[in-house]
Amino acid sequence: MTVEVSPRLASAPIDRRHLRDTELTPLRALFSDVADGMRSWRAWLALAMMDTKHKYRRSVLGPFWITISMFVLILGIGLLYSQLFKMNLRDYLPYIALGDIVWIYISTTVQEGCTTFTASENLIRSMRLPATLHVMRLVTRTFIVFLHGAVAYIPFAIYLKIQPELVWFLAIPGIFAILLATIPITALFGVMAARFRDLQPAIANFMQLGFFMTPIIWKADMLGPHRWVADFNPLYHFIQLVRDPLMGNVPPDHSYWVVGTFILLAYLVAIPVLARSRHKISFWV
Repeated sequence: MTVEVSPRLASAPIDRRHLRDTELTPLRALFSDVADGMRSWRAWLALAMMDTKHKYRRSVLGPFWITISMFVLILGIGLLYSQLFKMNLRDYLPYIALGDIVWIYISTTVQEGCTTFTASENLIRSMRLPATLHVMRLVTRTFIVFLHGAVAYIPFAIYLKIQPELVWFLAIPGIFAILLATIPITALFGVMAARFRDLQPAIANFMQLGFFMTPIIWKADMLGPHRWVADFNPLYHFIQLVRDPLMGNVPPDHSYWVVGTFILLAYLVAIPVLARSRHKISFWV
């Protein structure tokens, strides 16, 4: 018995990535996905830029509304809490400004990480793309927002006549560490939130609580003998790696150890979860 194949079906392109994935183990398929995603850097960079522009479409100031809102927030919190905590405004304003800028970057990335795949539902269903592309799209978009928000610190630095120092360069590894940590966290929460939709509001509530539990508007020394509460908070150490250098201080060694350990654990958890669940994402979204 001869089976005839229609010319249209015969000429259809073969999804080589799909065939390759079926021939590989889940872990090797994931590494192949990562390689494909990183090679597609022009695509996720263009998508991230498009997302940012689309959010502020028909706006005169565009993304610089992020800078304005950040400036107003820092000024309001700084003036109020410097009086409540009886702190010198010149010392407290840079502390709250840098802490708030870094916290909003981390918080935004974590919360939006839950929508990594669900927000790209149409794209995921219409074409087969590396899962890494969607992760890097979101990580890049939130980093662009962070850069706009960071500009809000400049007016405070000028007003307070803060002089640049060489120690400021130590903030670069801190920013890179945050960026490195957001990749597995975004991938992990994106997969879990696609499967369990209740995760996103739970994470939002957790991050809201985390703002008050993390030394951002208050200092860890205020805890006295209970300072260990802040020292056991990895978010505090991520913030310190950026805030301390920009305030003229060298971050403590244990902050680097905590951050490094957290990043390693994040990848060790995210890799097997994504390897086992990557092919199910299109059904979950």
